[in-house]
Amino acid sequence: MNEILLGPEQQRWPRRAFFKRMIWNAACSCALGGLFAWRLEDYWLRIEKRQMPLRGLGNQFDGATLAHVSDLHCSPIVLEQYLHQCVDEINSLDVDFVAITGDFITGPKPYARRVARIVGRLRPRIASVACLGNHDYGMLHRNGLGAARGLSHYLYEQLSRADVFVMMNESRIFRRGGSVIQFVGVEDYWSDRYDPPLAFEMVNRHMPTIALCHNPDAAMEVSRLGADWVLSGHTHGMSLPVSRLGNIARPTENDRFTAGQYNLDDGKFLYVNRGLGYGRRWKRRARPEITLFTLRSA
Repeated sequence: MNEILLGPEQQRWPRRAFFKRMIWNAACSCALGGLFAWRLEDYWLRIEKRQMPLRGLGNQFDGATLAHVSDLHCSPIVLEQYLHQCVDEINSLDVDFVAITGDFITGPKPYARRVARIVGRLRPRIASVACLGNHDYGMLHRNGLGAARGLSHYLYEQLSRADVFVMMNESRIFRRGGSVIQFVGVEDYWSDRYDPPLAFEMVNRHMPTIALCHNPDAAMEVSRLGADWVLSGHTHGMSLPVSRLGNIARPTENDRFTAGQYNLDDGKFLYVNRGLGYGRRWKRRARPEITLFTLRSA
């Protein structure tokens, strides 16, 4: 795992990273990690480098790269300048694909236009693919409180104009020479349109398949339907304690899937990205993350 500081100050003041880490640890000890990320450490990202073995992957895609991010939460809290710098960092990785697993916004429709302008600056060699998260429906928790009529479709339209392929219970196939790879996007687990069988209806099970599903609670069902890898977010790298408040706002039902890579049944995998937004950052291992995958033939 590589850790980087955005901006020139890292080169000018190498000792600054030590003091940043010290402040981060102190903030986490006081459950203030989110405040630290917001005010004191806007630009400190973790870059996770991983291999992604895929059965049946053709030679032309062997060695291709994919950047996975999640939970941008463009809003009055998460500054646009910070998200633009995250996009710059992704572009510097010179990847073939970018996968975004939902929660683009936290707020009304104007933030859909803003986040579309931000992610529209992504420059992958092939495509940016995405699914939506619970906040992209205006939804605050699994009981449906806070749903905003038409928000998800408006966000879909804005992102599509920005050349982001948003998959709402559907799939897309990409070809390079004689090699193919397919992506599947599932609508959010807490939405009333969550329908993995519909998403996989047109999927070719003989092709290497990467599924995008915001909430990792859906990972087992999605993998059984044919996904070799499931990419998720939603947790911000942590789980909430069992409590009344936790039962209302609990990020996941399955505490097993919190952050990082997990082995699922039959040689399949889940990766839970820690997200880019600031919220719920009171654990020192829950810093904002970009995951860089290198695709390999299994």
